[in-house]
Amino acid sequence: MPVLGNGSRDRVDRIAAGVGGAAFLAGIVLMAIGAAAPAPAAPPTALSTTVVSSPVPGSASTQTVTTTNPPSRPTLAPRIVTETTVTEGGEQGSVLVTTSPATAAVDQPFLGSKVAVIVVQLLLITLASLFLAFATQRILLGEYWLRRVAVAGVRSAPIDESEAKAVKQDIVAATEAPDLSRPLFEKAGVVDARLRLLQSRIALELEVRKLAQDHDVPASLSIPSVVRGLVEKKKMTPKLASGITSLNDLGDRLGGGAEITPDAITLLTESYAQALAKIGGKIKR
Repeated sequence: MPVLGNGSRDRVDRIAAGVGGAAFLAGIVLMAIGAAAPAPAAPPTALSTTVVSSPVPGSASTQTVTTTNPPSRPTLAPRIVTETTVTEGGEQGSVLVTTSPATAAVDQPFLGSKVAVIVVQLLLITLASLFLAFATQRILLGEYWLRRVAVAGVRSAPIDESEAKAVKQDIVAATEAPDLSRPLFEKAGVVDARLRLLQSRIALELEVRKLAQDHDVPASLSIPSVVRGLVEKKKMTPKLASGITSLNDLGDRLGGGAEITPDAITLLTESYAQALAKIGGKIKR
């Protein structure tokens, strides 16, 4: 059920845009905080090893040996892998070797460039904001369920007399006054029965959307959502709304290539005609 079933589409769009804009600003603030935060200091993991050897005459001397890897790009400094400090001499009879952990002389950012990192972060924030705005709009309009999509090359389930009879009962039981100026069983100039039913399905949808526009109900939604909004505004009875939703679904199945029996064709032809007459009457009232 739509959260703002009685509100206008513009109001829903403004709320969704506000949510998306707030999410985008929040993402920019978090990105700035992350960029300004100092990098965590690496824990001290230096290792000292004493290597016993013969006494080395002379004063003690210290030498640092650095092992590096070539840079990933020519403009970057080489990456230091280890630093080894060797102290020998002074006739101590041993050599003290201290090895420091791997340290980068120049921090190499992800993707090799800070600009690339910022661009990727902006793209992710923008996509997340757009998705949040779209989800908010769908929820407010009540369009958050999965719609049935006809698969190309696959026929829909056959339409039998029981389904057509149940739809006709809903239409007949609706208390809306029919438009007496419109004939209940107007015959179209199309010979093919399937095409006549599809014409009636399109005509019924157009009438329902016109009724929604006349009563400030979002007319661009699916037919189930439109008739639900009309019921909430007491412009249509639940019985007629149920019948119109079923006729819309049966018309979609018929357009998807569903088989239909002659008796079901007759029942649906009468149901479409009566629904159109009652919707026409509601519009003129």
